[in-house]
Amino acid sequence: MGGLPGAGPVHYRPVIPDVVVEIEADQTGPREFGRFRHRPRVLRVRGDLTADNLPPAP
Repeated sequence: MGGLPGAGPVHYRPVIPDVVVEIEADQTGPREFGRFRHRPRVLRVRGDLTADNLPPAP
């Protein structure tokens, strides 16, 4: 179910987007298998934004 080669399946849990956070990632180029190589770091909660203010995910 979408796991990386040699890894177990990735479980999917749908969520309701109601909190916007700003993140920092050490990877700006193409992602491997559509994922960040390393875990992005949460910088802060953006209380001034809602999910409706954001562009659709690619």
